[in-house]
Amino acid sequence: MQKTAKILYGLNSITTIFIGALHTIAHYQDLVTAKIQSLLEHNIIVTGQEASIWNLWQGMSLMMGLLLIIVGLLHLVILNDLDKESYPPVGGSLVMMLMLIFVFYAGLNFFSSWQVVGASVGLILQSICLVLTVRGK
Repeated sequence: MQKTAKILYGLNSITTIFIGALHTIAHYQDLVTAKIQSLLEHNIIVTGQEASIWNLWQGMSLMMGLLLIIVGLLHLVILNDLDKESYPPVGGSLVMMLMLIFVFYAGLNFFSSWQVVGASVGLILQSICLVLTVRGK
């Protein structure tokens, strides 16, 4: 049970890194174009200051990809630091599941069915990991 829990925890960590890397690649290959920039060349007021929609969108998109990579790496570091006989941390699984719930919500409301499917698979795997961890402790 402990080994399976670690494998599932690691799998979701690696998948998070992979998705973050894919998002960052898509950001530079597909989202940074003159056409998109021309569509977003407007300013809005954010926290009392004028801001370019293009710059805001670029910053948020880039940060999303990079932060997914960092979250995945953090979970791998946590997993790597565990003793051989230890289970993945319950708190880490809960945080990962919360992130996947937000991915599910965003896919359902703003993106595509791929985010919904990916989040659902991740939630199932992380739920199994959590159950194995709680039962094993």
